[in-house]
Amino acid sequence: MKKLLLSAAAAIMALFMMSCGTKTNELSINDFGSKAKDFVGQEVCVKGVANHICSHSGRKLFLVSPDGGDAMVTVFTNPEMKPFDRETIGKTYTVNGVVKITQTIDNEYLDAWEAEVLKAIEEGQMPEEEHCGTEAKAAGLEVDEQAENQELAQIKQLRARIEANNGEPIHFYHVECNSFVIE
Repeated sequence: MKKLLLSAAAAIMALFMMSCGTKTNELSINDFGSKAKDFVGQEVCVKGVANHICSHSGRKLFLVSPDGGDAMVTVFTNPEMKPFDRETIGKTYTVNGVVKITQTIDNEYLDAWEAEVLKAIEEGQMPEEEHCGTEAKAAGLEVDEQAENQELAQIKQLRARIEANNGEPIHFYHVECNSFVIE
């Protein structure tokens, strides 16, 4: 029995070592938002619960902390990988990948986006099929279900963030997955 327990413990330790690797920076879901900029281009390991997998392509996974909290990390498959399996929502993932900038947003970008939205409203066009709001939540934006236009509400929030950042652009980050283990 003792040998069986030791073997099981060794197997769990080996799985953890393989999943994060010895040269990889471990980054918690809750710290990702504030520390991602320091790891751009570097390999990291993040562990979290699959909260959502994009139904359009299956190539975006949204992880939340197993310890709770509002933080969320977006994980993209690399071009050679198959899409994530939607059946794994709710499972714990340990992801190895490279931190990349998803998007940089400045006032010029917001001006163009706002003009496009206002023109569509003026012409009576229906907004394009909106995503489920998970991307906005992952970016730390509040999704106001009562807002007349979600895009204009997001633009307003992003403008406030840029202003709080002394007018400097804001960056959003993701992890491009190289490998993962599902527990």
